[in-house]
Amino acid sequence: MAAGFTALPDSVGIERKNGKVFVQHKVEPKETLYALSRKYNVPVAKIVESNPSVQNSINVGQIVLIPRKTPAASPATTAAKTPAANTTVATASNRTFTVNDNGDKLHTVAAKQTLFSLSKMYNVSVDDIKRWNNITDNSINVGASIIVGKGASKPTKNPVYVPESDEEMTKPKTVEPLATPVKSEPARTEPAATTSERVENSEADESGVKKTIETGMAESIDPKADSNKYLALHRTAPVGTIMQVKNLNNGQVVYVRVIGKLQDSNNDLIVRVSKKAYQKLNASDARFKVEVSYMP
Repeated sequence: MAAGFTALPDSVGIERKNGKVFVQHKVEPKETLYALSRKYNVPVAKIVESNPSVQNSINVGQIVLIPRKTPAASPATTAAKTPAANTTVATASNRTFTVNDNGDKLHTVAAKQTLFSLSKMYNVSVDDIKRWNNITDNSINVGASIIVGKGASKPTKNPVYVPESDEEMTKPKTVEPLATPVKSEPARTEPAATTSERVENSEADESGVKKTIETGMAESIDPKADSNKYLALHRTAPVGTIMQVKNLNNGQVVYVRVIGKLQDSNNDLIVRVSKKAYQKLNASDARFKVEVSYMP
């Protein structure tokens, strides 16, 4: 393990590579690049830059390198930076719990956490937490281990991370199957529905970081200008943005890098993807419905 660094509870270890320090993270079920970004407080683009193989997706059991800041060589400087390092560890670990032999979920209280914030995190009432722990007032001490849930299935040795509401990718919404045109007639377009297909909204977490989500149509980039990478053209996302594209017809997901502006005049067309990304999405039509999400 590299000097000056402490591995997070659910990380595999620390690795030095080309003079840089990385946390080795083993991907758990339901984890996404967004979840790792929030968990380690590292931009998605930095994670993708450190792991070229995750430009399309991450897989359960895969080891992903998370870049960390390199500590200074001076002992005095290292000592001065220790609180900041501990803060980083706490930020990622203050949403974890363990399960004891009685099936109780145990949470170690971190700085600034309250009974109310823990009740929201674990979806239980403040009164239940107070009753389970014989707490008579609303104060809790940092470092205290308190019960935040009952009836867990089995004890755990390693801490279990509690994802925030926007970290888990939900199942795609049910999509009405497109009507199959009669073979003797050409497929018809419906201009009246064009402008209503493009839907955009944004969400913000507690720290104020926003994630933009859009729903609309996707097409492939001109094959003549294509490359063997996961790329995209988008109307508003800045060049270099790492964007998730989900095919709403089959739930397939790919992560792409925005390389330019989409100039198409069709209001319902929100993204063009490279041939490699198109194939990863298993698209069966030239135009298909997608949901894109990214952090501006």
